[in-house]
Amino acid sequence: MPYTPSVLNSNTLGLMLITDLLRTNRRSAILTLWMAIVPLTASSLITVFALGYENYIQQFDRLEWTLYFIVSCFTMALAFTPTTFIALLSGYFLGMAASPFVIAAYLVASFFGYQLTHLVDNGHFIQTIKDLPGGRGEKALQFLEGIQHNQFGLIIMARISPVLPFAIMNVLLPIAGVRLREFLLAGTIGMLPRTLFFIWLGGQAQELRTLMEEGQSDFTSQLIFVVLLILSSVGIFYFGKKILSRRLEK
Repeated sequence: MPYTPSVLNSNTLGLMLITDLLRTNRRSAILTLWMAIVPLTASSLITVFALGYENYIQQFDRLEWTLYFIVSCFTMALAFTPTTFIALLSGYFLGMAASPFVIAAYLVASFFGYQLTHLVDNGHFIQTIKDLPGGRGEKALQFLEGIQHNQFGLIIMARISPVLPFAIMNVLLPIAGVRLREFLLAGTIGMLPRTLFFIWLGGQAQELRTLMEEGQSDFTSQLIFVVLLILSSVGIFYFGKKILSRRLEK
């Protein structure tokens, strides 16, 4: 089916809008790119270190484990380590006893991630949409308003999803205007299932090398992954439909 002039015009306007937003929000775009790339590289390096010093890590005392979780707050906030990586590693060495410490570290990392995004963006993204000439940002503003009206449920669904990276959500959700209280509370609720799952998964591993390099591929882990993915997808679709219906009503 050939493109009509109206379709071409709509695509051109959309591309121009994205270009304008990227140009006027360079710092937020760079931060998002950082959060997407750095975790993969950094976690690979840390994996090599953990494999080389596995016996030493197994001898950690209480102070050393305390320092480990304190440092992980900052590495997760700055995207040097994915939350999944920390949960797996903690579960392997400490089992389910690591759960309260991983959850606490996650909460602190979420707070620092939110504040970092607020420092970099500080409402600039939403303001640039408001300042777009000719009302080009009206639909985007309506969409962001819908997110803010449904932020608690959306945050939970975004955090439950095993495929939406923690670090990137630390950028996109604050930029969209979600409040800190909802970001922390709903985020913690949403992360609980996947965090506990990966801690448990780490505890089931017999060898650190197998866990870090190959992962677990048993039926139970695959089933839980699929369940979390379906649940989060259905939830995000539900809230997305609510946002669209609200915009159409207006």
